Amino acid sequence: MHIQKILFSVVAIAVSLGSPLAALADDGPPPPRPGQEFCTANPEKCEEMKAKRAERREFCKANPEKCKEQREQLQAKRAELQAKCQADPAKCAEMKDQARKKFQAKMGAPPPPPPPAK
Repeated sequence: MHIQKILFSVVAIAVSLGSPLAALADDGPPPPRPGQEFCTANPEKCEEMKAKRAERREFCKANPEKCKEQREQLQAKRAELQAKCQADPAKCAEMKDQARKKFQAKMGAPPPPPPPAK
């Protein structure tokens, strides 16, 4: 009898938590994936970027150690930049603005918005 109460409680909780998700599912199609607008506006560049990603995937499959080493170097550089940004936010904002302009000149479209702060 005790097991039945627990089972009933679990089912009741699952149903109550699932109902808001079911309501959201009826709101229509999911929002477009980031980058779809860019790919629609710049199909050649989009295909070029996809090819580069595929090349990188193949490189990492063939050279996992070197790929891991490069990833660690990139993470270390990112951590260093974050430390600099915390030390001097004004200079950081200037660097980000320059990077955006460089990206826009290279890609011909604005970069995607930054991820939300943690």
